[in-house]
Amino acid sequence: MIPFRCPPAWAFHDYTVGDRNLIEEWYEELSEEASLTFDTMLKNHQKVESHLEWTGFKYLKGKPREERIWQLDFIADKRQHRVLGVFGQGPKRAALILGCYHKGDNYTPKDALDMACKRAKELREGRAQLRERKIKTDS
Repeated sequence: MIPFRCPPAWAFHDYTVGDRNLIEEWYEELSEEASLTFDTMLKNHQKVESHLEWTGFKYLKGKPREERIWQLDFIADKRQHRVLGVFGQGPKRAALILGCYHKGDNYTPKDALDMACKRAKELREGRAQLRERKIKTDS
């Protein structure tokens, strides 16, 4: 019997400008605990049919809502991490546009929400690109 492997439901893509993958740059600054938590989160989310069932998912309010920006949250190193993103450019494709931290009503960097809106607009206008993120698996 040949095992049948279903393709992942979701593909994740990183926001890039020129040769710079800004999500990968953020990722490389994460601790080992945070990067493992992030990788596990994406690995689990790619298998879920509806993004509304992703853990830590919510649409943002205010100006980011106009751009349809959402966030995924995870905790590592006793710190609240956020990955902001948008959907589009094909079915079941999620674009990761900014990694940041969050505590209370404050984001780090301070202008994270404005920066995310700017990046979403740049993607929409073709002034930025997406690069597929290879999801790290146990195998």
